Amino acid sequence: MKEKGLVFLTSPLIRNISKLFYGVGNLLSRMFPYMELTLKQSGIAEDYEINPRGYFAITVSLALAFFLATSISISAILNLGGKADNTTGTVLGITVGLIITVYMMIYPTSIVNKRVKYIERNLLFSLRSILIQIRSGVPIFNAFVSVANGEYGPISTEFKNFVEKVNAGKPMTETLEELAIRNPSMYFRRALWQMVNGIKAGSNIGDNMEDIITTLAKEQLVEVRRYKSILNPLAMMYMMVAVIMPSLSITLLIILSSMPGAEAIGNERTFWILLIVFAIMQVIFLGIIRSKRPNLIGG
Repeated sequence: MKEKGLVFLTSPLIRNISKLFYGVGNLLSRMFPYMELTLKQSGIAEDYEINPRGYFAITVSLALAFFLATSISISAILNLGGKADNTTGTVLGITVGLIITVYMMIYPTSIVNKRVKYIERNLLFSLRSILIQIRSGVPIFNAFVSVANGEYGPISTEFKNFVEKVNAGKPMTETLEELAIRNPSMYFRRALWQMVNGIKAGSNIGDNMEDIITTLAKEQLVEVRRYKSILNPLAMMYMMVAVIMPSLSITLLIILSSMPGAEAIGNERTFWILLIVFAIMQVIFLGIIRSKRPNLIGG
């Protein structure tokens, strides 16, 4: 599934312009060798049929285009306003160009992190489904087809691609190896490699799957305990921000506003400002707590 944030990668105009920067793209791809694997794991390389050289070339062309557009437009607006100032436009253009560059550099990594989150959320359920079917005598390929047709989020999508390639004539072990290499989840990769090794060795896949599930269940328990240890100090800080600080602040304002000459301190505007500030702080804390939630326990 193509990411909406990178739809411009399909633009023929941008692709053609970026060819002028293939030399810079080659240099940057050598400076950032990790980008090749990141593009594969994020799905950008396959969805948009692009390699690191092309991706970096598009990044440079976009940054340059935004730099020129911002510089020229800001300088023109200032000149029309009677203020001849090209420096401001240039500085703003450089800033926008750098923002575009940073965005393009970190966007594939953010997609990878998001994919890991949703893959690991459904991983244990999908592996247990495969194990139950294998124990029931269902061929392993049919078990993979069942997962592909199930509701396991990105895992079902991955297995759909796997089933399509195997049906097209590609060996199952080779396809599983490719899936393991380009998959961003460490736990999913480990499970896939165990399957590959079991199939190649001709051993009991069910026993291998059971070992994988047991290990993941233990990892899940460890992550829950780690999450609990993180929540304890966060809960205390949340109580400070959500209960203690608002109460003390309002009490202090009421006391100060009762003093002669300080009536303006406790006006209605001040209380509204406090309400907005503490509401924002609570939302930030809730976001922090949610971000710390382990992937394996879902939710």
